Amino acid sequence: MDARLHTVVGLSGTTVRLLDEAGSASLVLLSHLLASEGFELIGQGSDQGRMPPFALSDIVPEREAEKAVAWERHVTEVEFGKPLDADPTALPRPEYDPARHTVEERVAAKAAELRAIGWQASVGTVQRMRRRYREQGLWGLVDHRATRLSSPTGRADDRVVAAITEILAATTNESTGTRGRLRRRVEALLAERHGPGTVAMPSKSAFYRLVEAMRCW
Repeated sequence: MDARLHTVVGLSGTTVRLLDEAGSASLVLLSHLLASEGFELIGQGSDQGRMPPFALSDIVPEREAEKAVAWERHVTEVEFGKPLDADPTALPRPEYDPARHTVEERVAAKAAELRAIGWQASVGTVQRMRRRYREQGLWGLVDHRATRLSSPTGRADDRVVAAITEILAATTNESTGTRGRLRRRVEALLAERHGPGTVAMPSKSAFYRLVEAMRCW
């Protein structure tokens, strides 16, 4: 990624849709985005790491998206004393006040609170969700088993999916009569980015099914 500010506007499978300040859209694998040199989440306090909740609706069941958003409220209360949607003038609840309790004490309080409402949450669980949120924002709080099951691309290699997505976005008028040319372009892009023969291409029939599934995103 270049040194520009981008906003996450959507997710399909493991491909992130970004919009820059000039309004130009781009697509990138989530794993590549998180590992890219110079990548950082902009913002401080409770705004850091946020991703629009609607971006989850394309890739996980509604119940899982709601649970991720609920986890975000709990994690940010531990981190900052108040959940994301709290009134800015409101005071932290006593057990989560950073001025009165260490983060370890706040984590323990949150684990006890979640167990009291029927969640299976230990101190280790809360710590793990804190780490995921720091690293990936809201996306890190999603149960990725649900993501894999709901992905229209199934078990397709993420690198193949990303290459197809990029080429389809740049050539929206591709017809079914040019699927062979699309396959050759995807293969060339993969060779350029990852080295010849590094990424195995699916069979022609599997490739065409994958392309048709992705056209329906």
